[in-house]
Amino acid sequence: MKENSWRKFFWPGVIIIVTAGIILATVFSLGKGIIDISAFLCIIPVILIALIYPRFTIYFTITLGWIYLGLVYFFGQNEIGLFASTIAGFYIFVTLGVVISAIVNTLKHEEMSRNIFTNFQAGIFTFDPELAQIREINDKAAHMLGYEPDELRGMLITRIMPDTTEQVRFLTRLKKERRFADMELPFFRKDSTTLLALVSASPGSDSTVICSVVDITERKRMKNIIDTSELKYRTLFDSAGDAIFIHDFDGRIFETNKIACDQLGYSREEIVALNLKDLDTSTDSGKNPYMVKDKTHPASIVFETVFRCKNGHLIPAEVSSRIIQYRSDNAIISIVRDITERKQAEAALKVFDWNVRELHERINDLKQAEAALRESEKRYRMVGELIPYGVWMADESGNFTYLSGSFSSLLGITLAESANAGWIQHLPREDQDRTLTDWKQCVLTGGSWDYEYRIIDHEEKEHFVLSRGSPLYNDAAKIISWVGIHLDITERRRYQNRLETSLREKEVIIKEVHHRVKNNMQVISGFLLLQSNYITDPLSIEKLNESQQRVKTMALVHEKLYQSKSLEFISTADYIKSLITDLIDSSVINPGIDVRVNIEPVSINIDIAIPIGLIINELVTNALKHAFKNRSTGIISINLELGADHRFTLIVQDDGEGLPHDFDTRTTSSLGMQLVTVLTRQLGGEMKTTSQNGARFEISFPEKF
Repeated sequence: MKENSWRKFFWPGVIIIVTAGIILATVFSLGKGIIDISAFLCIIPVILIALIYPRFTIYFTITLGWIYLGLVYFFGQNEIGLFASTIAGFYIFVTLGVVISAIVNTLKHEEMSRNIFTNFQAGIFTFDPELAQIREINDKAAHMLGYEPDELRGMLITRIMPDTTEQVRFLTRLKKERRFADMELPFFRKDSTTLLALVSASPGSDSTVICSVVDITERKRMKNIIDTSELKYRTLFDSAGDAIFIHDFDGRIFETNKIACDQLGYSREEIVALNLKDLDTSTDSGKNPYMVKDKTHPASIVFETVFRCKNGHLIPAEVSSRIIQYRSDNAIISIVRDITERKQAEAALKVFDWNVRELHERINDLKQAEAALRESEKRYRMVGELIPYGVWMADESGNFTYLSGSFSSLLGITLAESANAGWIQHLPREDQDRTLTDWKQCVLTGGSWDYEYRIIDHEEKEHFVLSRGSPLYNDAAKIISWVGIHLDITERRRYQNRLETSLREKEVIIKEVHHRVKNNMQVISGFLLLQSNYITDPLSIEKLNESQQRVKTMALVHEKLYQSKSLEFISTADYIKSLITDLIDSSVINPGIDVRVNIEPVSINIDIAIPIGLIINELVTNALKHAFKNRSTGIISINLELGADHRFTLIVQDDGEGLPHDFDTRTTSSLGMQLVTVLTRQLGGEMKTTSQNGARFEISFPEKF
């Protein structure tokens, strides 16, 4: 370091001192008239500067020449010839400086080239392509081949390149291209071993070729090792039983194996161009299950997900991911195992477990059902035995397969004897054919059996039996058996017969009562008629006739009840039509009066019949008496309807003179109208009167049940 600093200042000082001395010597010589020596002295610093600082030689020469030219001009005693010769010398001096600079630069360049050639880290040699002879070679190249440089100079290149094919390929390419780079060639070392080199060639001077040689024997060996390892790795990678992905933390795929391509239906290039988010359906929700929380943690994470194939098919998979070093950086290797069969097995196992549990439950249910059935059978058998005459069962043909003990004991027959309709023989002779026909018809049609018949027991006593049964069907809706019961209704039948006899007796008595009430009322009506024959007052006669008609109306109800099949209800239409006919027959009316009757055919009880008959009697009588004065024709209509709201509507109207303008049912003094008002209230009804185009009475009252 100190030596370099000294040299740095030494040579510039020498050059400056020499230059200054030459300038002073030039001034002195010009002053003395000596001009031939100083010009040649200027060459000395030019040579020094050319050797030390060759780049500045030309600039220094020109500067020094101008200085010398200035010195001649100022100190040359104004001689024109001297100044002219000095100018010519200036050009010669500058030319010499340029030549000296060029020579020095060339020498420096050759020395530098020689140093580069000799000391270059790559092997370099030159050879004549025509003669195939090595001219120059550096130490590096010679040592690569195991020779000294002098041993290789002048040697044919074919001696260190024994492979004829490689020789021809090298020389042919060299002649054709003249320049190429990175051509792999084998060389023979001196010890007969092979050197693999990477050769680059370029043309040199004098038709020579400069070749650089880089020893790649070790690199090639390592590459072969790496290629072999890569082949083994690729073989293991592709022959793995599971799909493998190498990817970064964002899901970008670097590498995958063949089974992944086969399972997903993509080529390797297509998969590498994708992201795991494109394949894994679990990442659709935005979650990334592959993200390891700690990138420096080597532990694996295992999870299940579903992969989507190229054709859209879904594959359930188990993924095991861990961090690895890949190309000098952290990456994730994910091993994806297709668990479709496992999932199917799990599903099948779940179904099997469910079936086993269901089977256990069914077995338990069957056991419970069997126990319940035994208990039920025991209970129903007890019930069947407790029921008088008990339970019976028959096959699809109607033959008994079971009879309770009480019924068998009653008849004194066994189950075998009752088969084939043997039980029919225990019925009275007049009932046997009819009962057997009905039973066969029931079996044929599959209907329910509900039958009452008499049966003779083993002691020849008669019993009444109610037999009820229904068919049992299988899943094909086919009758497989019949089940029913026998009920002893002997006492009930006897009690029913007594009730029917008593009822018939009471009906006769009630009919006789109605008949006698009717006769008594007819007697009363007759008394009133006889009494009217002894009265001369027309008003009194009229009142007696009205009373007589009212009595007939009530008597007509009892007559209809006596004639009716029911002792509670009578036909409304028949009753009212008879009432109107009797009323017309007993009154002296103009033949031109038309009485129209429209009665709905319903039945009413006595509580409605008597009030409604009296109301119609009063209203029709008033119409016949007052509506058609001074008229020979007219219409009286009677309508009775039962509405959906269970209310009767009675309308009696005429087309006569109408009601007086001050008519009011609440204040009228007429006995008949007072009677109509009272009877309407008794029925729980309402009455409306109008007097447009005749009198109109509308009475609405509820139906009584």
